Amino acid sequence: MKILIVRCYPTYMSVSKSTYNIQEVGLAKAFTRAGHKCDIILWTEKEEETVEIPVDKRKIIVYYKKGLSILNNVIFLNQKQLLAQYDIIHVNEYNQIQAWYYAQTMPRKTVIYHGSYYSPFNKRFNMMCRVFDSLFLRSYLKKGTHFLVKSHLAKKFLCDKGIKPENIKVVGVGIDVDALTNVTEACTSALYHSISNDISRLKMLYIGRIEPRRNVLFLLEVFARVLKRKPDARLYMIGTGEAKYMGEVKKKIRTLRLEQNLCWEERIEQRFLSDIYKAADVFLLTTEYEIFGMVLLEAMYYHCVVMTTHNGGAGVLIQDGENGFVLDMDNANRWAERISEISKDTDRMQMIKDAAHKTIADHFTWDHLAGVFVAEYRKVMGEEAP
Repeated sequence: MKILIVRCYPTYMSVSKSTYNIQEVGLAKAFTRAGHKCDIILWTEKEEETVEIPVDKRKIIVYYKKGLSILNNVIFLNQKQLLAQYDIIHVNEYNQIQAWYYAQTMPRKTVIYHGSYYSPFNKRFNMMCRVFDSLFLRSYLKKGTHFLVKSHLAKKFLCDKGIKPENIKVVGVGIDVDALTNVTEACTSALYHSISNDISRLKMLYIGRIEPRRNVLFLLEVFARVLKRKPDARLYMIGTGEAKYMGEVKKKIRTLRLEQNLCWEERIEQRFLSDIYKAADVFLLTTEYEIFGMVLLEAMYYHCVVMTTHNGGAGVLIQDGENGFVLDMDNANRWAERISEISKDTDRMQMIKDAAHKTIADHFTWDHLAGVFVAEYRKVMGEEAP
């Protein structure tokens, strides 16, 4: 099968430097390893070019194309000849004008991979969707466009718009294990050495943006209550954000007197994170809204006990109490109690860590999901699965 993945966002992504956080590359590599031809279109405002990514003895071609940028949409022009070379056009997000155009003009070869869902926190997205729906939604309903979605919340979001459930398949998101673990150099980070050498006490970890959406202030409240139960616990944080919120976080740390038990670095290279995950006991993600959350995949794969809120990724990945925990973000004491309980029961903690790893290793690598995607593509093309 010949597959073209189109990312229609006005954000430049360099595949020459690092490809780990580019989901399109992870999926394309998996397709290529499975014997399919897969290439990618990415946006650029620079000169158009093509870049080759070797995969075993084959290659992915990345086409950097210019396009019109309108309200966080990119519209690629004059691509008819290129598109004709592929059996499937895989494009992101239902509310992208480019995705709508492909679905209207090539309904038997277009699949939309969608992740966003309704949240009161996501006000700008909600407003843009109302505008988009008034102009374009009816066409999706008429064409019977096929959607692959990242979460059950995303499926509900589309079903609430009238899209038929049978045209929506929940597939999740994958992890590119090779890209995360291929490290041979030593890391000089103080946090890296601290968490690696700290073997005697409970180690909690947060990796991500320091921003209101991730509610880091609530995370600190949780940690303060953990310390009342386990005074030797330690929190490791990796992330940065806007100066105003960073200032609020630093003030909260001082107010709660957490300095002696908290280690925070703004940046550590992605290639060193696998060892940091491995050294942690509990990973916390106190997020208000998460389309999926690559950090959930990573933390679970590396045997962390994940505690998070109800969000896109959690609803797909976590069976509460079996391979992680999903909690409401209304009571910091409840979070602290759960952390304290699990840290005292080392056998159960290990069972949850092992179950978390197995969930990702068995079901949420890109190599596994590639087969799921291809089966859905065949349905769109009107083919029977082999």
